[in-house]
Amino acid sequence: MKLVKLKCENCGAKLEVNSELDNIKCSFCGAEIMIDDEASELNRIEDAKLKSRKKNHEQDLKERQEKFEQELKEKEILERMNAKEAFKKGKFSKVLLVFFAISVLLFFAKDGFFAKFLALIQAGLFICSWLMGMEIIKEPKKGLKIILAIAAFVLVVPVLSLGNNSSYKEEKPTTIDIAEIELKEKFPEPNKLFGRLSTNRKDLLIIEICDVSKKEYKEYVNGTVAKAGYTLDLEYEDWDTVYGAYDKDGYNIRIIYDDSDSEMHITLTKPEKMEDIEWPTTGLGSLLPAPKSLYANISWNNSDTFIVHVGNTEEEDYNAYVKECENLGYTIDYSKEDKYYSAKNSDGYELHLRYLGGKVMEISLEKEDASSDDEDDSKTTTTTTAAKSNGLRSDFKKAMDDYEKFIDRYVAFMKKFNKNPSDLSLINDYAKYMEDYSKMVDSFEKWDDEDLNDAEMKYYLKVQTSVTKKLAGLV
Repeated sequence: MKLVKLKCENCGAKLEVNSELDNIKCSFCGAEIMIDDEASELNRIEDAKLKSRKKNHEQDLKERQEKFEQELKEKEILERMNAKEAFKKGKFSKVLLVFFAISVLLFFAKDGFFAKFLALIQAGLFICSWLMGMEIIKEPKKGLKIILAIAAFVLVVPVLSLGNNSSYKEEKPTTIDIAEIELKEKFPEPNKLFGRLSTNRKDLLIIEICDVSKKEYKEYVNGTVAKAGYTLDLEYEDWDTVYGAYDKDGYNIRIIYDDSDSEMHITLTKPEKMEDIEWPTTGLGSLLPAPKSLYANISWNNSDTFIVHVGNTEEEDYNAYVKECENLGYTIDYSKEDKYYSAKNSDGYELHLRYLGGKVMEISLEKEDASSDDEDDSKTTTTTTAAKSNGLRSDFKKAMDDYEKFIDRYVAFMKKFNKNPSDLSLINDYAKYMEDYSKMVDSFEKWDDEDLNDAEMKYYLKVQTSVTKKLAGLV
């Protein structure tokens, strides 16, 4: 506050007053005095300017702070979005979803309140961890989703070891009468039928033979099964405890030997229904040569897609058909393996040929999506075929096949683990299983954001059915 000296005009008294005031009363005589001193006016003006500048400065600081906070907020949102996308495409996300599904399966498979309760908690932990990673629910504390996932994995051993008292587990092995088996005409009968008959239908047999030594298993697959007309599927020729074979009629037998329990797990499947056909004269089928055998099942034949399974086809017949297609111009961007061939022709049609085993050949022809022509000029393999195509992509087929092979190993391991979850030596098997699982995830990773076309969905359902049969023995 600044003071100025004034003289009262009424009584002549000398006064000191605040320069910011417009008028005052004389403290001696009480007369009102108007303050119109020029210096005082200038002081008031300067003070007003200072107050205005101070206010503007404070407003500017406030706006800058708000802008900074907004930018920081936007940066945090962007970081969360990037983290969410990275989580979605990462292996950790897939591991959580797969083990959530396994936990749900265990909930329904296990008996006993405590076992089901633990399985339910485990499933909840897995899905909560996944939801936090996807930003669907807020993660209260950074790293909580990792803690939840670890807690869920810790429950794996107790969940598997408890509640193994289902009807399947309680069922004691008994002597099985061969006459009871629906597929007895196609079933290579072991020396002793002592075990469990899990599934007994005209199209599917799942049976476990108990008290079988490794030597007896080898004698069974190399002797009894071979004499019954089943030819080894080369896909399994290097496997010591998994055997797969077809007979001349297309029946498929799969045998898994469980060394720890001395058991053979046998699955026998009836072949796909086929009939004699006439080779198509319309649709995409008309663009391909007729194979030697016309005993087949056509799944699709229209202007976009042609898929057929051809029976009574030996490997040499398959190789000859590949040669015929090459002579017709299906040689562009080709990919050729022992039992697989894919290529395009100059008109943009893409061909896939595969020898499935059991004297069955798969033929697939698709019309390439026109919008991808320019992009496809630079492609050298069929693994980058546009997702909009209507045929069966080779990389998709490989991913499905790898998955089914993995399930064979998984079933063998889980049967061992369920029988003796306290066996520490099985940890090595578990580590190997997880390594194989990681490879399987890599194979599937590219399909995260893609939709399956009709042909791929059909094949997916086929593999899913096969896998379900194999997993049936675990429930």
